[in-house]
Amino acid sequence: MKNARSARYARCIARVLKYIEAHLDEDLSVNALSAVANFSPHHFHRQFSAYTGIGVGRFVQMARLRRSSMQLVFNPRASISDIAYDAGYANAESFARAFKKESGQSPTSFRKQPAWASWQFKPVPTIRPEYTYMQVDIIDFPETLVAALEHRGPEHLTYVTTRKFIEWRQANDLRPGTGNTYGVHYTDPATTPPDDYRLDICLSVTAPVLPNPQGVVTKTIPAGRCARVRHVGSRHDVHPADWLYRKWLPQSGEQLRDYPIFFHYVNVGPEVQEHEMITDVYLPLK
Repeated sequence: MKNARSARYARCIARVLKYIEAHLDEDLSVNALSAVANFSPHHFHRQFSAYTGIGVGRFVQMARLRRSSMQLVFNPRASISDIAYDAGYANAESFARAFKKESGQSPTSFRKQPAWASWQFKPVPTIRPEYTYMQVDIIDFPETLVAALEHRGPEHLTYVTTRKFIEWRQANDLRPGTGNTYGVHYTDPATTPPDDYRLDICLSVTAPVLPNPQGVVTKTIPAGRCARVRHVGSRHDVHPADWLYRKWLPQSGEQLRDYPIFFHYVNVGPEVQEHEMITDVYLPLK
């Protein structure tokens, strides 16, 4: 009974976290969120802190500032005043004070050279669902020619590689929606020393890539059988990938092919909100 009650509370809090992610521009007070959880405000506040390790107001502030940090880096056309307003601040000055208190950098400094490794934002807590079932499709993935930019080194510096790849796309007038965007994950950041982390950021193309200053090269994602599962939500933690390895594979009778797991980022671009992100995970099989 105790475990069942704990699981029910965890599901309620997970529902609230998903709601916050999808409604960052709306009323996220304790009263509003306790209604989402169907708890009394006092009980909700205690349960939320118990499951996430952080108070409701602090969590909401961090989630909004986290979104702001992404807007600063990956949406350079947005003014700091507009980003401040989106984060719930009355003016750029109050936003700048809050942002610098958390990150150690002003918004302007962070936009120019974000110190992802040293900033003081604590990761926004999440409650990972314990899946018992997910829709897994066995598909034949076609051989796919891709333009690839190799990332080698700490995961938190992936944004540098991403910006270079965006520069290459812009230089070649390859806007979001042109081709399919993939990430080929050679290593797991959770178990790999930071300097050994490897990732290829890829875009499907119809012809080999010409020499370019960004270092984008031509590669091929090979044809073959794959298990495919869809993830909807933030790409900071694509938990179905872990579920495929830990739960599905041992029970499936399938064997892995000698090619790393890769993701298809179905929708990309600065206008895509975290809760709207769609990622198809492909696990190569023999």
